[in-house]
Amino acid sequence: MRISEHSTVVDPAARDAVAALVSSWEFKRRAGFEVPDTAPAPGLEGTLAKRLFGVRFVEPVRIVWADESGFGYETRPGHPIYGEESFRIDENGVFTARSISSPSTWFWSLLGPALRMVQRATHARYVQIVRDAAAASPSLGR
Repeated sequence: MRISEHSTVVDPAARDAVAALVSSWEFKRRAGFEVPDTAPAPGLEGTLAKRLFGVRFVEPVRIVWADESGFGYETRPGHPIYGEESFRIDENGVFTARSISSPSTWFWSLLGPALRMVQRATHARYVQIVRDAAAASPSLGR
C-alpha cells in the first residue's frame, strides 16, 4: 500500500466555500469525473468514471464518512486500485487529499507506475481546484 497526500492552505475567509465544495461530488466533477446523482453519505455505493486517452475507466466506490468538511470512500471490486481516498478541509483552512492504495489486481499491478503517475496528477488537480475555489470565494471581496 502506498500513501499519497497533497495539501494546501486557503485563506480563512474562503474556508466555508471550499468546505462546501469538497464535501460534495462537485469537487470530483471539476476534476473530470462522472459522479453519482446523490450527495456523498456514509454507506452510499456508487460509481465514478473518468476518461483517459479515450478509454472510460469505471471506479466503484462506497462512502465511508461524509460531513461538512469533506468525505472519504473505499474502493470496491472493479476499481483499478484497492484502498481509500479522502478529501478534507480542517478548521485552520488546510485542505488535504489523501489516499492509501495499491493496484487492485495483477493486471493493474503491471500498470502500477502509470497508476501512480495518474494518481499524482489527479491529486495535483484537486489542490488546484481548491486554490481556484478559494480565490473565487465571494467572502474574499473579489
